[in-house]
Amino acid sequence: MSDAEPGRRFRRVTRACWIAILAVDAASLAFFASGGLNNLYGDGIAHVAGARLLFDSRTPGYAEIGSVWLPLFHVLAAPLALSDTLWRTGLAGSLVSAAAFAGTAWLVFRLASEMSNALAPGVLALAFLLLSPNLLYGAATPLTESLALFWSVLTVYALFRFSRGGTQKALIGAGLAAFCGTLTRYDEWFVLPFAAAFVFLCRARRPRDRVGETLLFSLIAGLGPLLWLAHNAYRFHNPWEFYDGPYSAQAIYAHQLATTGFRYPTDGSLWCAVRYYLEDLKLVFGPLELVMAALGINAWLRDGALRRRRSAALLLLVPLIFYPVSMAHASVALYVPTLFPYTYYNLRYGLEMAPGLAVFAGFVISPRLSAQVRRWAFAAACAVLALQAGWMLRAGPRKLVMVQEAILNTPCKSPAEQAVIRSLRAHYHGETVLLANGEWPCVMPEVGIPYRNTLTSVNRKYWRKLRFGADRYVGLIIVKRGDAVDELMKAYPKGFTNFELIREQRLAHGSYVAIYRCKRPWGGK
Repeated sequence: MSDAEPGRRFRRVTRACWIAILAVDAASLAFFASGGLNNLYGDGIAHVAGARLLFDSRTPGYAEIGSVWLPLFHVLAAPLALSDTLWRTGLAGSLVSAAAFAGTAWLVFRLASEMSNALAPGVLALAFLLLSPNLLYGAATPLTESLALFWSVLTVYALFRFSRGGTQKALIGAGLAAFCGTLTRYDEWFVLPFAAAFVFLCRARRPRDRVGETLLFSLIAGLGPLLWLAHNAYRFHNPWEFYDGPYSAQAIYAHQLATTGFRYPTDGSLWCAVRYYLEDLKLVFGPLELVMAALGINAWLRDGALRRRRSAALLLLVPLIFYPVSMAHASVALYVPTLFPYTYYNLRYGLEMAPGLAVFAGFVISPRLSAQVRRWAFAAACAVLALQAGWMLRAGPRKLVMVQEAILNTPCKSPAEQAVIRSLRAHYHGETVLLANGEWPCVMPEVGIPYRNTLTSVNRKYWRKLRFGADRYVGLIIVKRGDAVDELMKAYPKGFTNFELIREQRLAHGSYVAIYRCKRPWGGK
């Protein structure tokens, strides 16, 4: 921040920014939650379930930490998820996301301001975030993107402070933020080598010091992936379980190919993946915001005096590499309604670019311009952002592309899920329910059945005993063709002889869902 900036004006602007952040964040969360839109994503519902299961389970605690989803979001949301209301509405996760968004917005304001030695670029970068309707919707959902963005921006901010002559305290802070990020989303794993290279190159110092500082950052930040590999090795006897296990993206894609033969349009084509991801960014942020960010990148390239000072901002653009590579070569899918197959799937991946686009958009207000031109440029840029937001909201918030994706893809409206919900409301009387892990995300919160009254393959201690007489442990069984319960019942039919079919629902492609009830009065363990 410029030394010439009056302290009173600085305090007034920063106070106004905090008020704006909290007001917009709270208002968007209240709006989307009041309309029941915050908890539609299947992944979001599952994340809140994962948080609750850490305490509410037949085998609570460490046993409920899975193999695919990283654990930090679940750990932070777990205390909130103990509330039945916050669990069933998804607000346990939404509150974590909203708090993370507020922190991200503040850090983006500080980062853009300090990189430019002026308040205007920071305020413009903040306006970019607060006037991005899809980003605000993402911050109201129990998805992990908002928390990952917070750790990402905190890492970059700490590295920026370190590059400007900060002490090892800033470097350690960056390492700890990156460590937390690597336990939130896998995107942050991909950032680590770029961040380590930045630590090595960002300051002129002796080679020995460069190597030592790079190793210090890498050891702290890299501990997150190492812990996750160790967890998978210990819990599932495969350190790469999250990557190639039965619930991994690879396994899901292999199952899709085996059952439908449909290949992702981006599979094997990096150029196609780039095209889809750029289209995703255009839909999520709008073309005007992308143009402004592109102009900011041009301003960064042209401004030699500030280019090195602002170089840490490049780390915020790493998702532009990560997602196309993942889509082309790691079985990651992203569909946009404007390209084949003309539908919505994982559009939220575009949100990871929000801080980078915002910071570079702030660079449009170049200090090389005269004071009067800067004022006009700032006013024009804010007007463009407001116009873009208004255009995106012209048909109402429910028509935002991310809201449309959530509405169209929510598992809670599927015939199978609805059939199970209706049956349990009619037949559930406190029994333990046997079901496949992760198969019915909406059922328990919709019906209000605590997870301690359920049994899945995660509860290994009990799962192994079902073959010898499931009626001693469960009173109701939910089974879908081909799921883990179906395979168990077919492999050990004698263990399930004391159950009768009470409901069967035929589904598409020859599948079905069935519900069985214990024949005798249930008083199981």
